[in-house]
Amino acid sequence: MKSCMLPYIAVGWTGYVPAACQNTQIHISETYASWMWGWPDKFIKRLENVDTRVFIVAGDGGWSEGFDTAEDVKRLPSNYSGGVWTNRIDVVAPILQQ
Repeated sequence: MKSCMLPYIAVGWTGYVPAACQNTQIHISETYASWMWGWPDKFIKRLENVDTRVFIVAGDGGWSEGFDTAEDVKRLPSNYSGGVWTNRIDVVAPILQQ
C-alpha cells in the first residue's frame, strides 16, 4: 500500500501511476482518499487503466471498518464508481443500487 500510495501522492498530479499500483487491488480509507490526486473519478479511472481495483473503506481503515449503514453510504462522494468495503452487504447493496 505504501509503495503505491506515497509515490502517487507525490507525483500523481502529473498523471503518473507507480508500478506498485498496477495489477492489484487498493483499499483506501476515506480519511486519506482525498489526498489522492484526482480523487475520486480521475484517480479511479487511472487505476482501472492499469488493471487495479479501488475500494474505499470507512474511517481511517481500522480492522474491517466498512460502510455498513445508510448513514455511512451518505459519506461516499456523489457518483462514486469504485468498490465499497462493507460488512453488511444486505443493508448497503440495495442503497447503492438505487
